[in-house]
Amino acid sequence: MKAHPDHVGACPLAAVDQRLADAHRLWHQAESTYFDPDGFRLASQNTIQTLRTVTFILQKHKAVIPRFKEWYGDDKQRGEWQERLHADPLMRWIVDARNKIEKQGDLEAHSFVRAEIIASYLDEGPRIEIPARLFQDTQALLHNIPPGLLGEHVKRNGVLRIQRRWIENTLQDHELLDALAIAFGKLSELVHDAHRQIGLDPPQTIHGDDGESYDLPAMGWRFPCMIGHDLTRALSLSLADGSKVEFEQKTVSVSAADAPALLGRYDRNPIEVMGRTYKDYNDLGAGYFDLARSTFLRDGHHISILFLFRDRKPVRIIEIRVENVQQKYVLMRELSNEIVKSGADAAIIIGEIWIAAASHLKPYERPADSSARREGLALDLVTKSGEPLSLMAMIVRNGKTVSLDQTQTLNGVAPFEFAPFYQTWGRVVPDAWIELSKTMLARPDSGDAP
Repeated sequence: MKAHPDHVGACPLAAVDQRLADAHRLWHQAESTYFDPDGFRLASQNTIQTLRTVTFILQKHKAVIPRFKEWYGDDKQRGEWQERLHADPLMRWIVDARNKIEKQGDLEAHSFVRAEIIASYLDEGPRIEIPARLFQDTQALLHNIPPGLLGEHVKRNGVLRIQRRWIENTLQDHELLDALAIAFGKLSELVHDAHRQIGLDPPQTIHGDDGESYDLPAMGWRFPCMIGHDLTRALSLSLADGSKVEFEQKTVSVSAADAPALLGRYDRNPIEVMGRTYKDYNDLGAGYFDLARSTFLRDGHHISILFLFRDRKPVRIIEIRVENVQQKYVLMRELSNEIVKSGADAAIIIGEIWIAAASHLKPYERPADSSARREGLALDLVTKSGEPLSLMAMIVRNGKTVSLDQTQTLNGVAPFEFAPFYQTWGRVVPDAWIELSKTMLARPDSGDAP
């Protein structure tokens, strides 16, 4: 990540911009040395000290900022921003930590290995934290789980996630690198506001590879590279066989020469559907499901796709490929980071599903495992604040021909798989999801859970 080149050079706050950029660079040095205790200690403490100097340098430029005393403050009276930063426990910790580093010595940071069991879309599984035994054999960790701890569903579909975490003694509720990323975001907001205060456009953040601009307010003023970084220091293992649960990300582009043939294949033009103005998210869901029906009837199948939206405009399109439910438990947690990165306020998943009437299911049996299952094409939509929407049509196959029944609409019920998205948005998780998660994680070996 870097500042847009048009902003470099002429800005009267260039020294402030540079110091914030230095903090970002040091943060990545800390990230790259996460498994090197001495390297991480040095880089993380340098990051703290550099973050603290951002406000020092800003105050040195108070002459160019109108109403600086009211806007920021001075030694005698706190202004709007000083009050805001002082009221934030994390920003007060940054001040105290910097003072300790410079006047007393190193912070007291400790490394832990956290082992948690994931067998649900909610974080309800057993957790243990092991002080600094990062390189313990993973198979030994699997064998050390007490036999009576796990029910049949967890044994079959659960994932053991092993993750290293650095924790500072006086900041127990935060992983240290994540705390520094959040603090960077708060100071980034301050610096952007300083530019507005003097009538300048704030520095625009772009990605060095593709030139894409990012919506920093939607990401808590952090860069995308500072969100979801915990995934790079975690190992996920199947409880069923000990194999790694991992994913591959690929970016696929379509050339301008190939686009006409692809678009001409379908009755509905995807670009027109996605570029249309919708009056609300229910209207958007109906438009996208109409496109999904057209696509399915032309191809005879439909891949699973996640669409993320902001203000009813698509901001991310991600194909989802999973082989089993344990992969999906992990993947939906990872995809929730994309909501933060994109500032999305709604999400849609479209794809084929298995359906079975509750009366035809055995206790805790999933529709995918039922002999009475049927196929359906489904669209599920959830939003940051509104009611969820589901659209579904049964798939009818007759030899080589395929058709769809009429579309059925269900309002107000969201699938359990969206629980990580609700948590990211800060939405209240429905009681039904909590009870379902408890059932799935129950100890008795009474069969599989949903």
